[in-house]
Amino acid sequence: MIIERIYNNNVVLALDEDSQKELILTGCGIGFKKKPGQQVDESKIEKKFVTQDEGFRNKIGKLASQIDESIFNASSHIIEYAEKKLGTELYEYIYVSLTDHIAFALKRQKENISIKNDLLYEIRRIHKKEFEIGKWALDYINDEFDIDFPEDEAGFIAMHIVNANYREDTKDSFLMTKIVKEVLDIIRYYFSVNFKQDDINYDRLITHLKFFAKRLVKKEEAEDKKNDLIEIVKIKYEDHYKCSCKIKQFIEKTYNYHVTEDELLYLTLHINRVISVINFK
Repeated sequence: MIIERIYNNNVVLALDEDSQKELILTGCGIGFKKKPGQQVDESKIEKKFVTQDEGFRNKIGKLASQIDESIFNASSHIIEYAEKKLGTELYEYIYVSLTDHIAFALKRQKENISIKNDLLYEIRRIHKKEFEIGKWALDYINDEFDIDFPEDEAGFIAMHIVNANYREDTKDSFLMTKIVKEVLDIIRYYFSVNFKQDDINYDRLITHLKFFAKRLVKKEEAEDKKNDLIEIVKIKYEDHYKCSCKIKQFIEKTYNYHVTEDELLYLTLHINRVISVINFK
């Protein structure tokens, strides 16, 4: 592979001579004392990105040339840790969004400008794995840059990981989290309970609500087909069904999104499981 452009010591643009494709390559020292036209030291490659997406190439190139290498390295380290913990490869745009976020957060901190994360509690309960990664990242950044970010920052980092895992826009991800929070609040207030967050049924409810919220945000309305099971569920789980109806009314009024009978059925069953465990003596 031939180096075409050096963004910084750790990020270069290269041409794969075999495939004739341009690649963004990252790795510690991969661009150090190198010049365009020289061969890439392939032993130093940590990540490869095929640059068919010109927007990504331009953004990561601009970012790498403007932001201190230590921030880029920290972001790459966090992403690598997140991918290992989640057992998946995150959407490449996180290298842009998370690096930019960390750089801006460090700048804010130096200027004593703090931003409160209003969804911190919800992020902690709805995106448990990502939040744990966010907390690890927070400790890592605080140590690496000798700074003292509050826990709010762990929530922001977690949402960047959520976005990259589900390939969502940041604005959409926060809206989806808000919708899940609102539905959980309706259930909680209706039954006057606190959820058992270590219960597998609670995890299943959260997973269901995440996908429901995603469909809502994307306006992916399903065809409303008659489901005979709903008549049985209405009688067998009367209270849980009424709670589902309250959720339906709230969603349709607030978000102008039609909740189908199938959705009512699944919501009722999930609510029943969660509440049954809480009320079990």
